[in-house]
Amino acid sequence: MKLLIVLGMQEHQANLKKMFKETNTPIFSKLEVEGFKTGSKQVDLANWFGDSIDGDMSIMFFAFVPEKNANNIMEKVAEFNADEDRIAPLHAFQLPVEKFI
Repeated sequence: MKLLIVLGMQEHQANLKKMFKETNTPIFSKLEVEGFKTGSKQVDLANWFGDSIDGDMSIMFFAFVPEKNANNIMEKVAEFNADEDRIAPLHAFQLPVEKFI
């Protein structure tokens, strides 16, 4: 079992929903996230949020899924990001779930 988290801009919402549906993920959740950039460099998050002091609205999709589903979504995210030179690519994280009730 994996916890899969995918972050994107509001404009990516339809693409993210499609990815989760195409990988047969029956249940997933979405949160609205306000991100801020402090000006100091962050590993793997360069160009993620704008340079303004005001926050930028993003979305976070997450789901608890079997490893196969998680790998399939990670592949779709990589394909999406490779499709064109994006200013704000999707960011995905796959974490192990050791126990659940």
